[in-house]
Amino acid sequence: MPTPAHSCTIVSIGPGAPAHYFQEMAHLHATELQAGLLAKFGVAFLADFYNYVAGDPGCVLLVALEGDKVIGFVSGTHDIGKFYHRFILRRGLKLATRLVPYLLSRRALSSIVSLRRYLTSRNTTHLPVSELTSLAVDVGAQRKGVGKALFAALQEHFRSEGIQAFQVTAAKTQVAALQFYPALGAKLVAKTQLGTLESFVFVCPTPRDPPGST
Repeated sequence: MPTPAHSCTIVSIGPGAPAHYFQEMAHLHATELQAGLLAKFGVAFLADFYNYVAGDPGCVLLVALEGDKVIGFVSGTHDIGKFYHRFILRRGLKLATRLVPYLLSRRALSSIVSLRRYLTSRNTTHLPVSELTSLAVDVGAQRKGVGKALFAALQEHFRSEGIQAFQVTAAKTQVAALQFYPALGAKLVAKTQLGTLESFVFVCPTPRDPPGST
């Protein structure tokens, strides 16, 4: 795993990881990724979601640990459409209990409809099906190389699976992300609409040789 400038360790975790890891990831998601739909469902849902991700055979979940505390994480999937299909089949009831109150908002319904359109359209586009789904770093550890190390570790995982490129989406309100991904070699390839929020889709390569190996 790449070593960040910050004194932390990056490891891949499974569903048997300590429960507080998933709670800490959930809190990070809720505070640092507020633009996304999943953040609206609350910390309890997010903790269960990442526990599921950790055990899904088509996903990878990497955390940056400072001691025994999660200060950052990144998640990715080999095929975003197949992943959400599996998740809905196995966690559909829990998802429904979170969606019902949220759907009382007309704006929320617009967001969900646009998310469905965004996901189902991927099979007919030129975009890679592999995706970086979430990346978040604790505010106290930002700008210290943790995010770059997590991104590089995900690249390394995808590379080891024979995946040549993956996509990531950032909302227009995520100003830091819109600068972060291009700085690491991602190319802007499309714009999309999630509800009323304009978002940007990047494609990230997985170079044959890891950065700094030559």
